[in-house]
Amino acid sequence: MNLPRLTVPRLIFFFGFIVLFLGTARETGVTGKDEFWVTLRTPLEMMERGSYWTLWLNDEVRLQKPPLVYWFIAALYHLFGVELWAARLVGVLSGAGMATLSTLLYRRLFKGSGFLAGILVLATAGVAVEGRRAMLDMPLGFFTTWSVYLCLVGWQDQNRKAWIGAGITLAAATLAKGPQSLLFLLPALAMGLILLPKRPSARAMLVPAALLFGTFLLLALPWPVSMRFLHYEFIENLNNEIVGQRLNRVSLKSPFNALGAVLLLTFPWSFVTLSGLILAWKKGHPLCDPRVQWLAGWLILSVLPFFFMRSFERYMIPILPGAAVLILVTLERLSPRARKIHIILASTLLAIVALIFALFGMWFNLTHLSSMATVGMTLWLLWTAWTETHPQRPLIAAVWVFTFLLGVLYPRLGVNAIPEDLPWQELKASRVGIYSKYSQPAMLSMRLGRSVEFPFEDRLNHDGFEGFIFTTHDQFQVPGRVDTLHHALRTAGIPYEEAGRYPVFFSRRTWIRFTDPEATRETWLAALRSRNLNPLKSEIIFVRTHPE
Repeated sequence: MNLPRLTVPRLIFFFGFIVLFLGTARETGVTGKDEFWVTLRTPLEMMERGSYWTLWLNDEVRLQKPPLVYWFIAALYHLFGVELWAARLVGVLSGAGMATLSTLLYRRLFKGSGFLAGILVLATAGVAVEGRRAMLDMPLGFFTTWSVYLCLVGWQDQNRKAWIGAGITLAAATLAKGPQSLLFLLPALAMGLILLPKRPSARAMLVPAALLFGTFLLLALPWPVSMRFLHYEFIENLNNEIVGQRLNRVSLKSPFNALGAVLLLTFPWSFVTLSGLILAWKKGHPLCDPRVQWLAGWLILSVLPFFFMRSFERYMIPILPGAAVLILVTLERLSPRARKIHIILASTLLAIVALIFALFGMWFNLTHLSSMATVGMTLWLLWTAWTETHPQRPLIAAVWVFTFLLGVLYPRLGVNAIPEDLPWQELKASRVGIYSKYSQPAMLSMRLGRSVEFPFEDRLNHDGFEGFIFTTHDQFQVPGRVDTLHHALRTAGIPYEEAGRYPVFFSRRTWIRFTDPEATRETWLAALRSRNLNPLKSEIIFVRTHPE
């Protein structure tokens, strides 16, 4: 696509913002427990307490994560009100920013417009999903990539201001999620010293290194140092987060989980990623280029630490801009036949996922228009994959398939839906708690505009509770079980009466798992035959305590 060079980054940013923003205002959109129970509620509790330097969650000091993203969301709440779309702007802006940086990164390395590099980031599952959520990983990826890009600018142009900017953005990445930002920057620097042209001497790197890490430490250290003095348990929490939750939970599955995460994040271009990683080191192949090897080495070394720790795929979001550039260069330098095979394979994989969701929506009469629109986009994707020789149209089509699937169709499936006929006036005027390992209803805090409580059994015994408590049917009243709401209230001597119940799909760990965890194969077959989803739904029950 021939566009003025200055226009391309802006175009990619605005296009990325539009496609990622769709669906973010819906409570039934893509979500997960870490979003609705942690990221969305932490700024609410900060605002309720007037505590912005120290984070709070569930009436306890939250020391596990740094504050930058929570500060940003709290500012958006103040500016726009407690709105779901406002909180999710953190993901949308970061996703659009990562796409823009990929454009600039490609331009720096390969001198092209970089348009398709930005498109490719938006056409990956990692950004298509996480860019619609209020999470810490997307800002981490955005600021880390920005830091890498500024290091590249400082390196190539001998620009000291760029090194200072790299330190600022690295500090922002660290304040967004933590010191894991270094796991993605240091490999880029190390591989650059080995592979990229204009390699400076060790002495020549002293000043840039001092500017980079001096600025980084100056900006990144004040908050954790203050937490060390304000809260004596900060170091213990940090140690538990890094060692207890990650390094002490390594298993033989960890390397496979890390590799699977890379393939899942770059889906449906997973096989192109593998081809690029392998062919970059094959002598005589067009991909055997120091710049391509730098991208491949950056990706490999960034993922390697996750072989030795417990992790989820979203932890590796910062690899996506470099991976997208690698994927694009691989497609450009493969033979026409190999390129065609890869594009058809990737398009088919994405089409299968999109068609399954579209057919699900139509079969159960959840949404026909959105399903048909998704099918139409999917057919266009397949058509371009089979008829085009250049990857431009298939890549753009893939972005639109993800957009219709996740931003238009998925929110109409009703996952995490809260009925409109609940006693909202009473709920808004009363204490409201959730007693459930699934933390359901997911979006109750956003609907009420304040953080709901989590009445642990010891809190019920100590403080009592007068108001409403929500739970799931499996944790309400099960004979012989003691970890139920009924048992907890009875032990605390709190009388209650059932106030209502309703069936619902709800997210369990990931957005793609939303049916009743107790549903069996027979349940699924019965639901498909009857075209009735109720057997696949869970049940939310809420009670009113102290009804007299």
